Amino acid sequence: MEMTLADIHQFIKVEFKRFKALNRFTLNLRHFNILVGPNNAGKSTILTAFRILAAALRKAGAKSAEVVRGPHGQVHGYRVDLSTISVAEENIFFNYDDSEPAQVTFTLSNKNQLILYFPEARSCSLIPQSPGRPTKGPSGFRAQFNCEIGFVPILGPVEHDEYLYEKEAARLALFNYRAARNFRNIWHHYPEKFEEFRAALQLTWPGMDKHNYDCDHRLDARK
Repeated sequence: MEMTLADIHQFIKVEFKRFKALNRFTLNLRHFNILVGPNNAGKSTILTAFRILAAALRKAGAKSAEVVRGPHGQVHGYRVDLSTISVAEENIFFNYDDSEPAQVTFTLSNKNQLILYFPEARSCSLIPQSPGRPTKGPSGFRAQFNCEIGFVPILGPVEHDEYLYEKEAARLALFNYRAARNFRNIWHHYPEKFEEFRAALQLTWPGMDKHNYDCDHRLDARK
């Protein structure tokens, strides 16, 4: 069955509580959003929350829920391994104060919620909330929380001597802050829509495609 935009549960609100640079902050989202602000305004903090959620969603869509610690006691959810997401774990809590938990709550267009809960240092759980019976299995979770998060390689200064990673390492690099440095690696292993991407780039950033287009040639030369 073909999925339409109407079937996707869009993010409509994100609430931050003691998470990194944001002590108390609510972000209301529309269909298309652009983050703009000076340094240290919290733009990267917002993106970090979505990066952690993306990793949590991959786990929840493949495994059954387990008992985890939540804001109000033990609940069914998913443990999130922060060490695989390349986030600064020592800076999860607002003002470096881990005496109180941190929390990020994502509200979807179907009114369901996804909570990232950080009860202590190096600990994170994803807690899904929906009316009625709790969702514990992968198929039920995907039906209630159809909100996939995708990332594209960041355009930035690339390494001229970029090391050729294995395919899985290149995929994981897409989810951390070094994605800009792994631009050629990512497109080397996932070239299916590169020409479509390059055409869009030529229209919006003339000349930038010539800087990055030689990914196959440079990486193949190092095999």
